[in-house]
Amino acid sequence: MTNLEDLVTEISRYEAIISQWDETQRGVVVGLKRAIEDLHQEALRRLIKSVKQECLPALQNAVQDEVVYGVLLYHGLVKQPQPPLLQRVQAALAEVRPGLKDHHGDVELVAIKPPDTVEVRFIGTCSNCAASTLTLSQGVEQAIKALCPEIMTVIAVK
Repeated sequence: MTNLEDLVTEISRYEAIISQWDETQRGVVVGLKRAIEDLHQEALRRLIKSVKQECLPALQNAVQDEVVYGVLLYHGLVKQPQPPLLQRVQAALAEVRPGLKDHHGDVELVAIKPPDTVEVRFIGTCSNCAASTLTLSQGVEQAIKALCPEIMTVIAVK
């Protein structure tokens, strides 16, 4: 059985050859490639719709195969898995920490309250700073919502 890495290597080899061709020749190949990809994408979309209606577990099982998953991902027919919500919230807080630490403050995660709320606590000078409301909305909240679009509300608690 051919694995995804071998297939990608072969595609890369052909792309290297084509890159040496003149612009007209490359244009023809790119057009052909795009037409074939569009055909495959539509066929896969229809197949997924049919299989999903008949047997969702079979489709979920098929997506476990790295080649199937890679092709579906390439065509935008599956989403890349996201890290867990807790991990993404912590990453967002890590993004804003350097700015808070410059002002001798910090922020900590208090709670994630499903389905769409995060509670944080400012510490250090940020805990009683007059600009903490602005820091919450323009810094912490924006960072969290950028990495966690399912979060609608970020609350600062004491």
